[in-house]
Amino acid sequence: MRTMSLAVLACLLTCFCGFTSLSSASAVLYVNPDLGNDQNRGDENHPVQSLSEAIRRIPDPLYQSMEIRLMHGLYAATGSKNMPSDQLHLMRRMSPGVKVSIMGLTGKDGTVPCMDWKNSPLIYATEGDWWIENLQIAQNSQKQRRGIMVEGPAHVTLKNVTIRTRSQSDAAIYVHRGGKVSLRGHININEHLHDQAPEESFAGIIADDHGLIQFVEREGASLQIGNGSLSVMYYGVIRLGCETARITSWGDQSNTLAINNGGRIDLHNTDTILCAKKTRNTPIGLEDDGHILGEGAHVTIIGENENAIVLQKASTFTCNDIELKGAFKNAVQAMSGSMFVGRFLGDVPGLHATTGASVNIEAAKGKITGPVTATNTGMISLPDRIVTSRQKEAQQ
Repeated sequence: MRTMSLAVLACLLTCFCGFTSLSSASAVLYVNPDLGNDQNRGDENHPVQSLSEAIRRIPDPLYQSMEIRLMHGLYAATGSKNMPSDQLHLMRRMSPGVKVSIMGLTGKDGTVPCMDWKNSPLIYATEGDWWIENLQIAQNSQKQRRGIMVEGPAHVTLKNVTIRTRSQSDAAIYVHRGGKVSLRGHININEHLHDQAPEESFAGIIADDHGLIQFVEREGASLQIGNGSLSVMYYGVIRLGCETARITSWGDQSNTLAINNGGRIDLHNTDTILCAKKTRNTPIGLEDDGHILGEGAHVTIIGENENAIVLQKASTFTCNDIELKGAFKNAVQAMSGSMFVGRFLGDVPGLHATTGASVNIEAAKGKITGPVTATNTGMISLPDRIVTSRQKEAQQ
């Protein structure tokens, strides 16, 4: 049997797939929601209309990288090609090093493409390596509760992306079961809500069940969350490492950093500002073997909460520099075998350690202004002395 030539194969691909650039180093497809047609070739002058049509034309398995360029405009539906009209499915087998990039093109008026269908999550990635850049996801519709959901073995890179979802406690970015999200550039999640937030405007970031979310570049990169939190659990991991991060939580039951059940957050040289607007909440709360590493980070905690930092049940928090701005009853409250190690750049209100917990203050540029108490084998180490529960027992 005669082997089919590459020219014949390319011709067949043209007929069945609608474009000829698969033989190039990186195939490119154009999408225009206003002027495109899904019967078009998909080049710059003859774009397709729907994003799902562009996804449909991606071979499975994929052996070389491809790029989908979105013209600016409103994408009110996916187009319903092999997926729902209100949920974008990202699922392709890909060779190592191969990815599909979905790139938003900025319009003359400065606007970027907006994915505005109404389902939760709006984007659901389950396989393959995907790069999403320069676009907006959602416009705060009531049904847009979750933005991007990534499950293993999928990997999604987000660069210069704005997310406008809304909920009581859901996530703009949710990664679990070994999924991975890489962050670059400016990631903005309802960043306009730092000073005032309406009901059901919460949009956080969640990693659980060995999911990983991390910044992979620092210079010029930032994270803004106007009403949300970073939440990790069951060995999920969130790593910052961007230049700046500002996270405000207006949630009724949401610590700004919520670390539970073996979850971990690495602040990693990030200038971080945290605020829990509801006074009953805690800006940094760890429980059940939660861990935070703040190596090289400058953490500013703003608020009028009872506690700035709470550690429970064998949790750990180590940090270089912490600055408190506001009125806190306690800087650190540690319980149940937990450990805190850090230094404060200003005054330090109350410190409390109980049930085998230890609080180690390496340095404090200000004064210790609140009570320092250790109970039930707790221990507090200050720059000039050590306070233990045994001392209290001896005094009694």
